[in-house]
Amino acid sequence: MYRTIALLLLLLLATNSYASKLFWGISAISQKIDITLDDGITTTRTTDDATGFGIYADSYYQNKYRLNGTLSYIDYSSFSITSATVSADYLLPVNAQATIFVGATIGGASQTYSNSGIGDSAFDALYGLQTGAIMLISNKVMLEAGYRLKFTGLETEFTGTTIMSTVDELNEAYISLTILM
Repeated sequence: MYRTIALLLLLLLATNSYASKLFWGISAISQKIDITLDDGITTTRTTDDATGFGIYADSYYQNKYRLNGTLSYIDYSSFSITSATVSADYLLPVNAQATIFVGATIGGASQTYSNSGIGDSAFDALYGLQTGAIMLISNKVMLEAGYRLKFTGLETEFTGTTIMSTVDELNEAYISLTILM
């Protein structure tokens, strides 16, 4: 899954018809997740929140569309969630310095519990929607703030129990600093 996303991202960013400018950025992310715990008898829903970071590349096309590839890492108290996504956004300029965007994202995510290896991780596809605003600070620097709602089905069965943990939804608020390379 991750190889497919990385290949798609590289193809999109390397194609001159899409990539007029390539921007790189880093973001601070605040993520809230919905978790379902099921032991076969009782189902309990709970939420958890944590912070993390993302690195990404943006490419703009005709000043109306943006393609984005993001790798993010969020560290919770007992596990971490890593995701790789590709997004497409429609840009709605407000003025010369500000743009609002709406878009969709697809990708994959993994959930790894503390003291576990990558082989014990849960993997699943994810999809979602996003919206936000971009502020042009200079010709080479942008500031972005946004919100993403992503859906997945990361399932983990706890060893030695009948308890199944499922992460259903990931809500993210983020702020990013982007630089033209």
